[in-house]
Amino acid sequence: MREIKILGLNLRDYTVRETLHLVDQYLKSGVLNTIEYVSAQMIMSAEKDSRQKEWLESMDILVYCDSDIIRAANVTSRSRLKEIENNSFLKEFLKKLVRERRTVYLLADTDEMLGILEADMEKLPVPIAIAGKNVLQGEAPENSADIVINDINDKAPDVLLVLSAYPDREAFIHDNKNKINAHIWLGLQKDSLLLEGEEKRLQGFVKGLRGRIFRRKVHLYKDYEKTER
Repeated sequence: MREIKILGLNLRDYTVRETLHLVDQYLKSGVLNTIEYVSAQMIMSAEKDSRQKEWLESMDILVYCDSDIIRAANVTSRSRLKEIENNSFLKEFLKKLVRERRTVYLLADTDEMLGILEADMEKLPVPIAIAGKNVLQGEAPENSADIVINDINDKAPDVLLVLSAYPDREAFIHDNKNKINAHIWLGLQKDSLLLEGEEKRLQGFVKGLRGRIFRRKVHLYKDYEKTER
């Protein structure tokens, strides 16, 4: 584990092996542990918002969507960069859940996002056990936070797989972490999913554009820090 600092945020970087070791511990614990996929765009947003900064720094583990993030912290390990570029953690994590016959609960903020998450799970070579699913911010009364949490607790899944907009997802878990009966919360980004073909190519193009903006932002931030010393 490395402690890293990017755009004023105090973060930690775990290898896939280190993260899976912690996952073993989390699956045996009696509390909800939080794992969050983080993009460069989220870090840039959190730099300007103290609440978002607090939410990200309070997560148990951050998994980075973009290798530019750890490059900004001067991490140059080729194997570590490749882990991020290949989305190795999610692949190994889902394999582990299937192998150990763990249950998951799918949560999203719209029916469309829930459909995307369900389609992603269908790409697995062996089906994963889905204990339940729900939409968090739908218009129907059954989508209110308390009712969704009650449904999660009734199903008592091992893992919550969550695909929703930032920072609403982080606000929800920050406010409700102690109410939820599960072992692991995994907050996902659309570009952290198991993309294939043209969808993967287009997402890579978008990430490339965002990466250039992020690198420029980090460069300016470091220059500013130097002038303040």
